[in-house]
Amino acid sequence: MKHIAMLLLVAAVCPAAVAAPAEQGPRERVQALRTDLDAGKFQEAAAAARAFIGGTRDDQARTEAMEILAVALRKQGDWRPAAKAYADLKERYEKGSAACVRAEATAEVLLASPKGVYLPGSAFSGGAAAGTLADDKVLEEALGRVGEARAEKLKVAAADLKKAVSSKEIAAKFAEIIAALQSVRYLKADLPTTQDREAAEAAGAALDRVEKDVVAKLKPKIAELEQTITARHTVSAAQRKQLADYQDGLGQISAAEESFRATLGKVPKESWAGGAAWVGLGAGSGKRSGECTQLTNTCRLLQAVGSWR
Repeated sequence: MKHIAMLLLVAAVCPAAVAAPAEQGPRERVQALRTDLDAGKFQEAAAAARAFIGGTRDDQARTEAMEILAVALRKQGDWRPAAKAYADLKERYEKGSAACVRAEATAEVLLASPKGVYLPGSAFSGGAAAGTLADDKVLEEALGRVGEARAEKLKVAAADLKKAVSSKEIAAKFAEIIAALQSVRYLKADLPTTQDREAAEAAGAALDRVEKDVVAKLKPKIAELEQTITARHTVSAAQRKQLADYQDGLGQISAAEESFRATLGKVPKESWAGGAAWVGLGAGSGKRSGECTQLTNTCRLLQAVGSWR
């Protein structure tokens, strides 16, 4: 009896000594937040997410809680804080990833609509009425229109390739366009792939134009140096410097062509009807690279004249 009385006394003074529930870890707390969100308890989910974000050291759990906070704020129509939450969330993701692109675009859409009202494209033709960005379907359509707008700007960028003055510039811009089109598809998955093909064809034509001009100017200069150096069996310091400059320029062209072919491999396969155009662009690049390699080898051999003696 005394033993039982003692246990009852301990339980009365310190209930935790009898039944101490295990403290929830970060995973369990995030799951609880998600449960509130799924149940439509947006205010509760937002408040709890804020408190959790400020106190956790678990990096992944913090990111997930930030996702829940952003969605909860949007769902309850708290537009400005939601825009900031999505902008903050973007910084948690790898740059250029689907999650990063979508978070950034969502913040952009929310900032552009302070009252959260969105007019679907079909509304202009008497179709669907205006909705709010709290609706996931409405948000998805808004993101698609952001993607369309970005794609239109990329058409201009592709057209501007004809103004580029160096192979390096063309290859770099082409890579940027293809990467940007991939980002656009995170917002609008059904973006036509013809735009990728058109950019590839524009880049190929620009490289051909620029490099034909460069090679046409270099060929006679290298041939003249070859004739002079071969006749004298010696190469001067000035000639060696001249050949090194030519070799450097040709090397930049070869590097640009290599970059072009690498980017060409990232263009969606469905862009190429039958694949003939893709093969043609790759073959053209290979031919230009081969010509540059041949001239580079000539420069290298001429620079070595006299060192053999």
